[in-house]
Amino acid sequence: MNPTPQTAPVPRLIRADQGNRIINVHDEVTFKLTGPDTGGVFALGLATTQPGGGPPPHRHSREDELFIVVEGEIQCGTVNGWLTARAGDVVYLPAGSVHTFHNASDAVAKHWILVTPPGFETFFERFTNVLNAAQGGAPDMAALHAAAGDFGIDLLPPHALPAR
Repeated sequence: MNPTPQTAPVPRLIRADQGNRIINVHDEVTFKLTGPDTGGVFALGLATTQPGGGPPPHRHSREDELFIVVEGEIQCGTVNGWLTARAGDVVYLPAGSVHTFHNASDAVAKHWILVTPPGFETFFERFTNVLNAAQGGAPDMAALHAAAGDFGIDLLPPHALPAR
């Protein structure tokens, strides 16, 4: 997918209660800034992950991803092993790296997600629509893989990463 031309960004304040809030069975992300807001430079969202939540292993072919943990802790899996990130920690996941994250604690975890270039915010909304359409049943895996593939994201099996 080719990026669309962007308009010049303007200075702005996004209040704590503002943003595009997207909720699925595993996670909630409130996107505070999207590609159009930043002139196509990055997207920024605040993720809330319930205990046990997190995505399957995956790889972004386009985006570098940065997590800044603000509450609780998340375990980040990479091909090099698992890391536990706590409030104040930063995790950098370059484009092309296989990764996942998981909230293994009993408390809600919150972390900022910064992706560059943007586009992940559009993917996450489409992916969530497919998950939510399942209404608690098995999601349409072909539709999930198609959504991911359209955005240069590969969904991988659990064995793509070392066991926790």
